[in-house]
Parts: sequence; C-alpha cells; structure tokens
Amino acid sequence: MSRTFGPQFQDDGSVRFLVHAPACDRLTLQIEGEHAQEIPMNQEEPGVFTTMLAVPAGTRYWFRVPDGNPRPDPASRYQPEGVHRPSELVDERRYAWGDSQWKGISKQSMIVYELHIGTFTKEGTYISAIDRLDELVELGVTAIELMPLAQSAGRWNWGYDGTQFFAPRHSFGTPDELRKLIDVAHQKGFAVILDVVYNHFGAEGNYLHPFGGYVSPVHQTVWGDAPNLDGEGSEMAREYIVDNARYWIESFHFDGLRLDATHCIIDDSPQHVVYEIGQAFAEMQEKLGRELHLIAESNVYDQQLLAPLGPEGYGFDSLWCDDFLHAVGAELRPEHHMSDRRYQAGEDLDVTLRRGYVYRGTMGLKRRRIPLAEDSTPADWSSLIFSIQNHDFVGNHPEGLRLHQVTSHEAQRAAAALMLMLPAIPMLFMGEEFATDKPFYFFTDFGDDHLRKAVEQGRRREHPQHDWSQVVSCLSPAAFRGSRIGPRDAGNIETWNWYHDLIQLRKEWQEAGLLDGANVTAGWNTLLRTAKVEYRHGSQAGFAVARLHPANEDLDSYEVTCEGNVRMAQGCEAKGAGRYVLGNYAVLIGEGTVRFDSP
Repeated sequence: MSRTFGPQFQDDGSVRFLVHAPACDRLTLQIEGEHAQEIPMNQEEPGVFTTMLAVPAGTRYWFRVPDGNPRPDPASRYQPEGVHRPSELVDERRYAWGDSQWKGISKQSMIVYELHIGTFTKEGTYISAIDRLDELVELGVTAIELMPLAQSAGRWNWGYDGTQFFAPRHSFGTPDELRKLIDVAHQKGFAVILDVVYNHFGAEGNYLHPFGGYVSPVHQTVWGDAPNLDGEGSEMAREYIVDNARYWIESFHFDGLRLDATHCIIDDSPQHVVYEIGQAFAEMQEKLGRELHLIAESNVYDQQLLAPLGPEGYGFDSLWCDDFLHAVGAELRPEHHMSDRRYQAGEDLDVTLRRGYVYRGTMGLKRRRIPLAEDSTPADWSSLIFSIQNHDFVGNHPEGLRLHQVTSHEAQRAAAALMLMLPAIPMLFMGEEFATDKPFYFFTDFGDDHLRKAVEQGRRREHPQHDWSQVVSCLSPAAFRGSRIGPRDAGNIETWNWYHDLIQLRKEWQEAGLLDGANVTAGWNTLLRTAKVEYRHGSQAGFAVARLHPANEDLDSYEVTCEGNVRMAQGCEAKGAGRYVLGNYAVLIGEGTVRFDSP
C-alpha cells in the first residue's frame, strides 16, 4: 500500500498523526483532556497532513477543518462516545495474542453461525459473547460471522449504517475486548468472519465531506453517501477501502470478510475495487500463512466473483447465494415474497438442488433467471453459502418472526435437514438452533428527526406485502432489547438436538469423503413435495429425503424403501424391512439408498 490511514504509534512512544484531506488547505490537531492542545499540522504533500506528538493511548482528539469545526478522524480506531464525538488513540501493539498456533479452517469445513453482538447475549458485549462460545462448540459450528461492527450512530444498530470504518462499535466494548473475543474463539477452534459494508456510508455521523475525496460527488445510494471509487481523486478513497479490509485481518486477526451487497458497490472504473480487495487478500494469505476467506453477498450466482484473481475474476472464495433460502420459502410460504426476484414453488427448488442456483449475473451484467435448458452445469457447491434464515429474512418481517414461528418447528427442522445435508456451506442465524421465540427486529437509533421518519416510511415502502399497522417501532428501545435471543434452555431442546445431530452427521460424511459436490445428485419431486439428495463415493452411498409444504396443507402419505442404515428421521412411520411411510415434513437420512415406492 502506498498510503497509510490513521494514527500510528512509534517505537519511541510518540504518535504519528496522519490524515488524508484533499479538500483542506490547512488542518489542526485538537487534543482533548489532560494533554489538551491545538497543533497546526504539516502538509507533507498535497492533501496529506501529518504531525508527531508524544501522547498516551486513551488520548482523545479531533481534527479541526478549515470551516472551524472539529471532526473525528476519518480512520479513527475508536469512538468511545459515538460518531459525533472525538476519536481515541488505541495502541494496537499492546494486546498480547494467544493464537500463534492458529492456522484457520478450510472453506469445506465451514459451518457458519451468524450473530449480532448486541443481541447475542443479555449484556450485548464482546466479552459476554465469549461466555456463549462453549455452546457453539457443543453445537458443532466451526465459524462465527459477526454482523457489521464499524461505528454507527445511536445506541443500537444492525451495523449497516457505519460511518467510521476502522472503529469497532463502542457500545459493544473496546477494540482490545474485540481482540480478546477473536483470540478466545481461535483457541476454541472457530474461524471468525466480519461483515463489512463498502457500498455506502451511514446517513448519520458521516463527517468525511469536509476532508474531501472520500464521498462520491456523483453517486448516491438509498442508504447514504456512496464512496468515491471512480471520480476525481478516487485513488485515495479506493486505498482507504482496501486498507480497511487489510486492517480487520491484520490488526484484529479476523479470518475473513463478508462484503455486504457487492452488487451495490458503485464503481465505474476500468478495474473494480473488489478486484483490489481480492488482490489484497491473496497477498495477506501468502504473508500470514493462515486460511483466509473472502465472501461476497451477491444474492445470486456470480461466476466472476468466484473466478481466480485475474482479468476475468475477482478471487473471492464463496458467495452468500439466496436462491436456496427463497426457493425453500416458495415451498413453505408460497404466498409471501421476501425478494424483488420472484421464486416459483416446485421449479426453483428443483433447479437449485440440481445446479446450486436459479439466478445468475455479475456486477456488470444484469441478473436474470437461467433455465436448466440453457445451462445445466453445476456450480461449485463448496463456494455457495446456503441458509434457511438470516438477519434479513427474520428482521424484514414487521414482527421479526423466525422460520418456526411463521411455519412450524417440524417445517424448520425439515428445511434445516435439507440445508445441512447439501454440500454447500451451511449458515445458521443465532438462536435458530434452539428455535428461540425471541424475535429479531430491524432496529436503529438515528437522532435526526428527518432520518427517523424516513427509515420507518422506507420499511413500509420496501416490504409492502406485510401489515405494518401495529408493529414495534424499529427506533424504539423495545425493538433492540426484544431481539436478544435469550438462553438456550428457554428454547426448543428437540430442535437443538436435531441441529446438533445433523451437524455431527454432516461432519462424519465429510470426513469419509462422501459429502462433496462431486458426489451429489439432487432434485425436487413436485408431486410428492419432497427433496431427494443422494451421494455416491466408491462403495459408499448416502441419502437425505426432506418434505416441504405450506402449513395449511395436509399431504397424503407415501412409502419409501431404504437399503442401508437410517440415521435420522422425522414424520416417518417404520413398517419393517426398510419400508417407511412419510407424512408431513418428513425427513429420512441414512447410509445406503432410498427408493420411492409410491408414484
């Protein structure tokens, strides 16, 4: 990297303050507290201001811009009083890491658990999250994905309104407490992924404008200002984004990043900024000698993102691909549409099971439905991340209802069985594994009255299929506090045991070389409303059958014959001699083969 962002502690204990401010002809460093002083900064080169000062970690400071206002550091490492107050110096060298033996986990071994730090525990802190890690060890997941942490406005937020990209959210704890969470997670065998948002800056607390160069003068998003990735002087803003990606990996030891809405990162440059992020990851992978994961939220299958780094590829190793979630939803709740893309019951789940996706596109090419007749080539299953619910699926319901609440426990368990017995990377959303009855609302806490009104109106406009007449306001304390998942023993123990056993069986089949995309044949029987997944590897064979349908439909039973060893079952009646009658939300998983005896 040719540029450095943010304050740097020197070996002699002094601090080199550096800020990129191409719109400024002068800049003053304003120190608060015990060491209060104001120091005019030197313009090292056009738009780059520096000064050296001997002040300790914990010192709070601003930069006074030419209009006379003090502003937080564009690359602040910590905002202890939130987005509108001064930045605080953090000496990143002080934390004593205990994960020197950690080499990460392979992509194929990932079973992801998505969580929001503020609602994962009652306390909602990095430190309290450590206390729940043993639950996840017992469950069997192998990777934790944290919803965005970049400092955003207010007392609570999902995290997608970040304005200070280098500062972990203050209400969850200090930067070193975040390091401790990651350190302990590594020692317990978890990879830790961070969700980052590079498609926009949050609508409140964005003080980058007077510095110049960070915000696009042309592009705008519905969520806030777009980064300046292709305008005049965009080289600095592009490096700001790429340096931020490096920062989370190198300074906090994260094992990977999940880029939010990559298709919404507006960059008309000849070389897209996500390519440069892919390049940075390739360099870090070689430098650090541990497994790193670069994940894109693409919503649809994007071959260009997954292609090897080069003229035609961006070097990502996996995608959040929502086709599976929505195709399952079309079977369980065909009257509800959770996406601007329409999914059809029967057909789309069949296509997803056979090929891995329904819709395809790139950041430069329009996304469209690809019929099997046009292209039946299977996707790389190990590069697809499937879920049956996530923060959007739950939080975009007005009442924050989870899958078992809008269907049933049996329906959720059947969908989970299908997800976990496919060769794609499975992802659980916190509390799913014990079917918590706690909702997960959308919540935010803007102070600006105009924004407060706009966000509530926007929710109704974006999701008109729901009744919004009597809901908890997303701006209220109740929305945030009510979203805490609660203890495991307050949930459904049958569901927890089901998830635990599915995960253990998945790992068994993986270790045996059976559960692999090269070995799978899958499809959907529309007449029987049943997914059938079959594996063959040498002399080994395995199967998973899962029945999905709307709650108001009581299906006719039908009979199957298994040759082998049935390991897990739900909604099945054993008839002897390997014969089973399958009823509503039936699941049958085992080694060997299964034959449908009924038409």
